[in-house]
Amino acid sequence: MTIETLRPGELGRSHLFFGVCLIATLNGFFGHALRAVEERGMAAAAMDLFGVSAILWVALAAGLALLAGDGDRRPLRREDLPIALLAGGAALFPAATASSAALALVAVWTIATSAPRAPLRRAGIIFLAITGALLWGRLMLATFSGPLLSADALFVANLIGAEQQGNTLWIGDRWSGIVVAPGCSSMQGMSLALVFWASVNQYFDVPFGWRPALYCLAALAATIAVNVLRIGAMLRWPEHLEEIHHGWGYHIAMWTTLLLVVAICLFGARRAVFRPL
Repeated sequence: MTIETLRPGELGRSHLFFGVCLIATLNGFFGHALRAVEERGMAAAAMDLFGVSAILWVALAAGLALLAGDGDRRPLRREDLPIALLAGGAALFPAATASSAALALVAVWTIATSAPRAPLRRAGIIFLAITGALLWGRLMLATFSGPLLSADALFVANLIGAEQQGNTLWIGDRWSGIVVAPGCSSMQGMSLALVFWASVNQYFDVPFGWRPALYCLAALAATIAVNVLRIGAMLRWPEHLEEIHHGWGYHIAMWTTLLLVVAICLFGARRAVFRPL
């Protein structure tokens, strides 16, 4: 069987989808960046990575690195260009949802049409995980907000012995309780943990199995634990609610979650990450 290869100067699949994924992802970030600049100014927003988690920036870099370094010499498939044009056109709309949907389309296409463990497929998995944080996680939270927020409240109630009804928590006087809002859902941290786990395992080409799956579950559990502790602290010390919710408590929880997720995922993939050159 003869395998067709690229001719000199011909565009390959990975290089085509490199540009589409870059545009779609950055446009998906744009809404967060614009909001951060409007609220805090350019300098402060830049220091905060324009309101986009460091995990998402790392995932973007990992996906693009896989595409840029792909040595596969196979030419474009017949459907690649229409898919790229459709996704690229959608990504140019000034709407993060359209860009995220375009990125998901490209990711699913590259996963479905690439060989197992090929750089193009591994990059597709990373970009699909990114859409989970940008789009699907938010849609899931909007659709199932009742059960998801109630689950967070239930964890907090069992942790500190509070009373709970739905997503409402209180200790003693019900009128001094708190409501777990979508912005405090564990779903947001879980989606970012999944992105980092996918990025590490795909970039370093870790075969999927029960061990990587367990480390993924551990990273997800860590994000839930930190979020539950933070909500519990707000309920236990209501006099410091503002600081815990928006101030130092928020930053401690954010950095603790980030460090735990990074440590768990890197430890789980340590044999591949620290493989001798």
